[in-house]
Amino acid sequence: MAKFRVDEWVLFCTFPDVESPLLSSERDRALILATLEEDYFYDYKIIIEGSGKIKKVREHQLFPDPASTY
Repeated sequence: MAKFRVDEWVLFCTFPDVESPLLSSERDRALILATLEEDYFYDYKIIIEGSGKIKKVREHQLFPDPASTY
């Protein structure tokens, strides 16, 4: 079961498990484009706000966006 929904704004962290606070605290706002239920490794397809990069990511890399009014 997906934690986030399509069209939901989230915060994306490339390295959430790294012990360096410089890397693990870096967050980019992103929009969920799709849930990848058939993919065994990735959970979501997102687009990063600002850069426009589209990425496949795992759920542990995403965090709720407190600024979102969804």
